[in-house]
Order: sequence, then C-alpha cells, then structure tokens
Amino acid sequence: MSVVVLYGTETGNAEECAIEISRVMGEVAPVDVHDMSDYSPQQLLASGAGTVVVVTATHGEGELAGGGVRFFDALLAMSARLEGVRFMVFGLGDSYYTTYNRASEIVVEQMSALGATQLGATFRYDASSGDDPEELAGEWAREMRAVIAASVAS
Repeated sequence: MSVVVLYGTETGNAEECAIEISRVMGEVAPVDVHDMSDYSPQQLLASGAGTVVVVTATHGEGELAGGGVRFFDALLAMSARLEGVRFMVFGLGDSYYTTYNRASEIVVEQMSALGATQLGATFRYDASSGDDPEELAGEWAREMRAVIAASVAS
C-alpha cells in the first residue's frame, strides 16, 4: 500500500498539515507528498498509489487553494478513471465565511465523479476555532491509518 499526499495552499497551512499527515502515514506505508502546483494528473495515475490524501484550503470565493484548481481541471479534462483509487480529504477553512471548506467538498465531488472511493469522513478544519491545524492533522492521520488498514483487509 502506498499513499500520495497532495496539497494546495496559499499561506502554507495546508502544506504544514500535509507534511504532518505524511509523517504519521509514513510510519506504516510509503508516502509521497506533493504540492498540486508541481504535480500532474499523469504523475498521479503513474504512481500506482492505492490511497490519495488531498489536503486543501478554501481560497477566494470557495475555490481550491494553490494549484488545486489547475490540477483538478486537468484531471477532469483527461477523463481519467480512478476506479480502485481510495481517497481522503483534509480541508482547511474558516467558518466566518459562507464558503467554509467548499474546496474539500469540490475534491470529494470531483474524485467521486472520476470513480474513486472516499475513505472516512472529510475533515473540516475551522480557523475560527483557534485549534492548531497541524496537531489536528496528526490526530486525523492516526485515525485514517486504521481506516486504510481496514479497507485493505476487506
């Protein structure tokens, strides 16, 4: 089982969370972590990853942060099929805004439309909570390791 962690960020929070998630997941599986700005859908398809973790902040009017929009537009344009790929989403947003965590919803919609299967519930970090996003990312990743293991066993 290998894991690819992809992130889209504007301020660096999603990157830091992705690094923490990859550290925790890396204790039990090989992990590659990439900024979606520097990673192509072709690379994802060639990676053979069984599990993809997408870490994205919501930016602007509810868009994916960083290279997320470009990455998913390219993935959809390819009409790629992701059957057999499992995915997880760690979203960052702020409930102060009406577009709170919309980017994580977009990821779920688009990955599902391409045939991938979501594992576990989408995590929705709220910047208004004052909680440490990296700490929550580590806790979530530990929980998700068990979800991955259960999905492999079944």
